[in-house]
Amino acid sequence: MFIGDDTMLEHPGSKVMENVGWFFDHASGNNVLAHQPVTSGLYDLENKMFYPFLTRLYVKRAQSGTRFMTKLEIMEDIFSIAENNFNVAGKVVDSWYSSIKFLGNNYVTELKSNRKASFYNLGRMTIKNRDLFYTMDEILESTFLMYNRDSYTLKEFPLQREFTVYLSNGEPINLIILYNPDNKRKKFIALDYISGEEIINAWSIRWSIENFHKDAKALGLGEYRVRDSEGSLIHARITIAAYALLSIMSRASNKLFGRILMTIGECSRAIKEILILKKNYKSRLFSG
Repeated sequence: MFIGDDTMLEHPGSKVMENVGWFFDHASGNNVLAHQPVTSGLYDLENKMFYPFLTRLYVKRAQSGTRFMTKLEIMEDIFSIAENNFNVAGKVVDSWYSSIKFLGNNYVTELKSNRKASFYNLGRMTIKNRDLFYTMDEILESTFLMYNRDSYTLKEFPLQREFTVYLSNGEPINLIILYNPDNKRKKFIALDYISGEEIINAWSIRWSIENFHKDAKALGLGEYRVRDSEGSLIHARITIAAYALLSIMSRASNKLFGRILMTIGECSRAIKEILILKKNYKSRLFSG
């Protein structure tokens, strides 16, 4: 599975850095001065492992000159490279990349609450039939007035309901609405090729790239002081390569270190210990 996302690398006060800009950070609810790379990964369905793939820097139109690309166009370009080199079964992206043009076939995505859909196959939404198309929020409001179905797939969302609906462009999708009446949290997850609990299982794959962002930042992703954006990308690629190597070594940690290491941080600290203590580090780290 191809996983696409983006992340924020904050650089407060660093206006001299090339292509740094103001972006809205949903986590803090504030505008921050940062670089925003578009990231991607590949999830091996057989081995259930995540591997980081290509990263490209998103640059705002005012700073990009004649070579401006939206985040969606960058993601499309990255995906085409992945598809040409790997057997990609499908793609998992959040609501920012839920463009039907990009999604094509075999996708899992989250829909924004203002996205419209109909319960009837009416083709494209027009002036004549638009009253039969409802936003995700409107569908949510009517759904749990009529139904009260427990969810056993995501405990943080006790209410769940599944539909087949048609988007405003006429495309049919399987839609799962997840809702927590206590804190009003909601999710609208859509895809075109599986249904039921398989939707949640496929959607959960996306969180592997969130874990990657967290671990890569702990390794130093974003901790650079360079003026040109090419330098920041070089730093990002080195960090990603380090993450990939540490992931492989953590899976073989029992053999390498004599104990099972569950996280990237534990593996990194174990390597430092071996290198400092000089206890047969060559044979232990590089055997076989």
